[in-house]
Amino acid sequence: MIKIPAFIDSHLHFLGMGYVAYLYDLKGFGSIEALIKTIKNKPSSSQIIGRGWNQEHFKEQRMLNKHDLNQISQTIPVVMIRTCGHVLVVNDKMLEMAKIDASTVYHGTGAIDFELGIFSEDAIHLIYEAYPTPTKEDLIKYLVKANQICLANGITHVASDDFQIFPIPFEDIIDLFNECYEKDLIQVRVVEQANMRTLAMLQRFIAKGYVNKNFGKWRMGPLKLLADGSLGGRTALLKEPYSDDSTNRGIQTYANNDLYDMVALAEQHGMDVVIHAIGDHAIDLATDAIIHALEKSKRVDHCHAIIHAQLATVAQIKRMKAYNIGAIIQPIFLNSDIEMVVQRIGERSKEAYLFKSMDTLGLPVGFSTDTPIENVNPFENIYCAVSRKSIDHPTLDSYLPQEGYTVEAALSCYQERNLRYVYLDTLHDEIILDKDPRLCSVEELKNIKVLKTFIDGKMVFQETQWND
Repeated sequence: MIKIPAFIDSHLHFLGMGYVAYLYDLKGFGSIEALIKTIKNKPSSSQIIGRGWNQEHFKEQRMLNKHDLNQISQTIPVVMIRTCGHVLVVNDKMLEMAKIDASTVYHGTGAIDFELGIFSEDAIHLIYEAYPTPTKEDLIKYLVKANQICLANGITHVASDDFQIFPIPFEDIIDLFNECYEKDLIQVRVVEQANMRTLAMLQRFIAKGYVNKNFGKWRMGPLKLLADGSLGGRTALLKEPYSDDSTNRGIQTYANNDLYDMVALAEQHGMDVVIHAIGDHAIDLATDAIIHALEKSKRVDHCHAIIHAQLATVAQIKRMKAYNIGAIIQPIFLNSDIEMVVQRIGERSKEAYLFKSMDTLGLPVGFSTDTPIENVNPFENIYCAVSRKSIDHPTLDSYLPQEGYTVEAALSCYQERNLRYVYLDTLHDEIILDKDPRLCSVEELKNIKVLKTFIDGKMVFQETQWND
């Protein structure tokens, strides 16, 4: 046993994590046939929602489509969200509920494939807005569950994107968090990465005085924007076409001017910006927008960052360093991506997921999991950072092993270096582990257990199977 500082996760979806805990878990299915059979035999309900499927894991080697989901039910709406959260598929009943048919014209970011029932990027909100909105009691239940999950994993601070999980005004989500903290229903401290989809939403947020507002146990943090989609869903924005889809370079979620305007407005009000950017072209767009705003404001004490930056090249990393733009990375993404990255981007994969290079070249690097995209467990994340291997696919070779972290450096990214992204100078929370990560083997890292979690000296979690 050993006591160490508690963990900080610098980008996840706290409310979404609690919500997904109550959905059908689709991560373990190796075939579409097995998924259909299992979900079809579950107890009936008013709707069927699942998350976590990945076509790379299916023996059929294709995306789910509405014809598959129609086999589950033709009378109950069925929604199956891909593991990345940027793509989903629905059955005909759900299309009917959303009032979407073959004549529907969509002009937003992303796409609708009516024949297959597949939606991507912003188009998925047409589905989210069509099924019943959770009640306040439901939302509290999700926050309490997320709190429990974090504490059990030794995480006491998070930076979280919660405003776009449901079609609910951000003001209501703020009130919900405040109520939960006042009633001591949650103890994990949250810094909100305020996801504003439009300039009008951001203007409303600013006008209401929420910029950098501190509520005590939680606070408003940076503006969160998405510049592209996911690599697995082929919606990450690339400079050159996908190697396995020569007609596709991914999706640009904002016109250049719109992205510039939102970043500039945030910067004018002293609000940091964190931008989801996975593809190399998206990274350029995001970096350009931040630099453009900084060159006008001359602010140096900022905490701007790119979230993910998976395909950032050495040249892009050096450019980020020149303007002190951080990288909030997810080594755990190698768990799922390692099996398809070469297929997706070919030779470009030799200059991708350069996580150690980011650190070596001096970027402010923070570790996160983006849960519920991947498991929130810090030790699985650290394992992938150190080994550069997949937990789910252990026979696959280590991916660019020279980019692996030491255990000490990985712990630092989860603890001291993540302080930047939750606006703290120090953190006094502690956890007790069953093994010392600095002394055990690399393979043992992913199996380390949290026995106790303390916030401000008070025990807030204890592993029930462990005896003093």
